[in-house]
Amino acid sequence: AKAGMFPLHAWLPTAHPVAPAPASAVLSGVIAKAGVLAVFRYIFQVVGADALRGTWAQYAWLGLALFTVLLGSVQAFRQPLLKKRLAYSSVSQLSYIFFGFATLTPAGILGGLMHMLFHSMAKDALFLLSGAILRGTGRTRVAELRGLGKEMPGMMGCFAVLAVAMVGIPPLGGFPGKWYLAAGSLAADTGALSWLGPVVLLFSALMTACYLLPVAIAAFFPGEGEAVAAEGQRLSAGPAMTAPVMVLTALAALMGMFPGPLLAFFEGVARAVL
Repeated sequence: AKAGMFPLHAWLPTAHPVAPAPASAVLSGVIAKAGVLAVFRYIFQVVGADALRGTWAQYAWLGLALFTVLLGSVQAFRQPLLKKRLAYSSVSQLSYIFFGFATLTPAGILGGLMHMLFHSMAKDALFLLSGAILRGTGRTRVAELRGLGKEMPGMMGCFAVLAVAMVGIPPLGGFPGKWYLAAGSLAADTGALSWLGPVVLLFSALMTACYLLPVAIAAFFPGEGEAVAAEGQRLSAGPAMTAPVMVLTALAALMGMFPGPLLAFFEGVARAVL
């Protein structure tokens, strides 16, 4: 429930739109991960991977995780409110992590842990960014962000980088985790689910591109006839709001460019629990 897996996910997209942006950042980037950590510790340190492998419980967990990935992606695409779109994106992305754990393979666990860290940084930045936009412009809907790149180029530049990273395009931080999630799925002895997993992950990545990248593109290239700010009308969110977003964006990008130390650390974790 805390990590937002179907059918216990409905609270998460309900809470985010009415919560202050800093609270949403902590909720998605930290608190929801407490649910992921609790499941991880219960499965691998209490039950044991060998006791779960090949049972109906593993197949049910895999199936629910993949369904939640699809559900969150499709619902995010349909949302006109920016924070609600980000909330449903979190529902989908958190189940990426659960799917990796449910494969019960070293690569899958490695991918889940990598994606957990990346998602914490990227979604923290996106929710803080939505707060900066709200404070600077009063805008909350995706359609209202058209042309905003002229008014808040730094913030929307960060949004563009984070959008590309969330899709999983190399060399940014979303790529290593998704690569190992797909590899772990193919290595798992789970029948049709072993190849269905990468298919669902690829479809979800395409949906992520559909609900995030157009926002960034429209912000900088609003098209003819759209009112945009003059050069002297740029809005500043202030250093106290800008600095955390830029630092988190840089970390989310560098995680994909220099993944070696993290991969080595999480490989040790995966070997220890299997």
